[in-house]
Amino acid sequence: MLLLFLQRFVGWPRRAGHPLTVLRLIRRPAFPGELNHELVWPAAFVAGGVLAWGWFLSGLQLPPCVFIRLTGLPCLGCGGTRCARNLVNLDFGQAFLYHPGFFLVVLLASMWTVYATLFWLRRDTQRLRFFVEPGKARRLRVTFLFLLVVHWAWQCYYLTR
Repeated sequence: MLLLFLQRFVGWPRRAGHPLTVLRLIRRPAFPGELNHELVWPAAFVAGGVLAWGWFLSGLQLPPCVFIRLTGLPCLGCGGTRCARNLVNLDFGQAFLYHPGFFLVVLLASMWTVYATLFWLRRDTQRLRFFVEPGKARRLRVTFLFLLVVHWAWQCYYLTR
């Protein structure tokens, strides 16, 4: 949504070949046989949210992390349950501190669900899709791996103190 806002209202990046442009949002019609992302992902997100809500209300616990038991360091999933519990309690600041990656995934899934709802209400034929600039997929993968390392470093700092 931020990319769409920047592209539509601010006009950044100015052109497709811009060196900072790696990932763009485009609007296009659905291809024949294409998965209906506007139906499947919001349904999965809402179902997962309902299941998580029920899990937390029942008081059930998850088994302890094997990775942290063996290494003493948190895995990439550690803190996700505490993040989800804080999201259920609407404590967004603490949820972000426990697991920034999970928090951002939930935020993006919420935004996608709002988009999908508007898509269906408007009976739109053009769908939003991510487009990776040709030849820049490697830069996107390296950026993603860098963000994973930064995320893990944050978890090692915050969850082990």
